[in-house]
Amino acid sequence: MSKKPIDFSAIDTKVIEQLKKFVATRVAIAKEDARHKEVLKPLLLKLEAIQEKREVNLNAGMSTDDVIRQFPTLEVDKAIRKENNLHKENLKPLNDTLKGTYSFVPENLYDGYKLKIEKGKRGEFMQAIKTFLLNLGIKNEDVSQSALGKLAERISDYLGVTVSNNKTLLKDGVLSNVMRSGQFNKLFMSIFCDILAQNDVIIIDVK
Repeated sequence: MSKKPIDFSAIDTKVIEQLKKFVATRVAIAKEDARHKEVLKPLLLKLEAIQEKREVNLNAGMSTDDVIRQFPTLEVDKAIRKENNLHKENLKPLNDTLKGTYSFVPENLYDGYKLKIEKGKRGEFMQAIKTFLLNLGIKNEDVSQSALGKLAERISDYLGVTVSNNKTLLKDGVLSNVMRSGQFNKLFMSIFCDILAQNDVIIIDVK
């Protein structure tokens, strides 16, 4: 078997377009989140100011009904609700597109990740990465074991565990645990696209 490094330029052009779509969608989601926060910030400040005025006047002896009538939040509440709904609507097609780009990620890649983290067994993880490369159009005979090992280790350096949520902590008594499959797929694809960008196969354009 050849000992040459993995030739990422051998990735099928249709696959490259899908990977580019993943990157562009990640960027679009980040921009939408930034837009949402920018719009929401003054609205939340306005709501906070109204609530502070209400508190002051309640402490001064004004009745609750008078305070609510004099310092209404209906308009700002409506604006916040409208913006939150818009944000959800904008994110839905983006998240659907993102999930659609996971099509070349083998199902056993996540299982291999769990075995690697929980039991220190790397075999299935390595084999799944090989299948992943095959799905991208990189033939098995073009991938040496050493090159595959280096790629797997590189990805492993960035893949790990996540902090346990409160429910898991109280149920299982652990402070950290493996990621859910959706989190894993998103992180795995992000890491791989970063590697491709470092190898000048794709460009991550955030403009």
